[in-house]
Amino acid sequence: MRAQDIAPNRDAIHPFDLKYGTDTAGYLRPNEIASGGIHDAMNNGYSAVAPSVFREACRRWRESLPSSAASVAAYTFVDIGSGKGRALLLATELPFRKVVGVELNPELARIARQNGGIWKRVARPQSSIYVLQQDAMRFQWPHLPLLVFLNNPFECELVGRLAEKLSAIGTRGPGLIDLIYVNPGCSDTLIRSGAVKLQWDAKIQMEEEDRRADPYGAASDRVAAFRFCARST
Repeated sequence: MRAQDIAPNRDAIHPFDLKYGTDTAGYLRPNEIASGGIHDAMNNGYSAVAPSVFREACRRWRESLPSSAASVAAYTFVDIGSGKGRALLLATELPFRKVVGVELNPELARIARQNGGIWKRVARPQSSIYVLQQDAMRFQWPHLPLLVFLNNPFECELVGRLAEKLSAIGTRGPGLIDLIYVNPGCSDTLIRSGAVKLQWDAKIQMEEEDRRADPYGAASDRVAAFRFCARST
């Protein structure tokens, strides 16, 4: 299928990029971001989360935190399949301990680092951004607590393996591991793993400027939030 059929608005410039001088918009097919790695065949291509969807998802996540949980400042935000880094930039609007992007494609990782440099100059980030050009299955996870972000980056086999890794690192010590999953095509895989509990699942409406620039011509995104149930405190 042609990219124009999947994402008829793929070349639209998002107002976010016009405002800040960044490069985060567009749609790239899976074959366009192949890196030569063993997991290339499982990637789902690239598109960035709508800012209004991301901000609302984070608002809901913060409301879901139990009173006993650490403050946002204790959490590391990790975007798996971070692409050009829009979610990383938006995450720095909150005071995370640090913001980490893991991206397999070297060119996308380079663009994300460039965007991070621009963002640092023109915005008021509350967190530092680190972009790693790396296979997500080889990522060395930081200390808990964690907020993990997925924007439908790859197929369910890898989502299942990611869940296994996150469940295992919960043995390192107290602290929550939460997951925000945009366009959650592999929710069933996560639930069947037995490692997570669904916190909420919602269709989040985009603001008008996001709708006009969405590569797929969508007006909303489905977002699900999960909490790794064992080993959390």
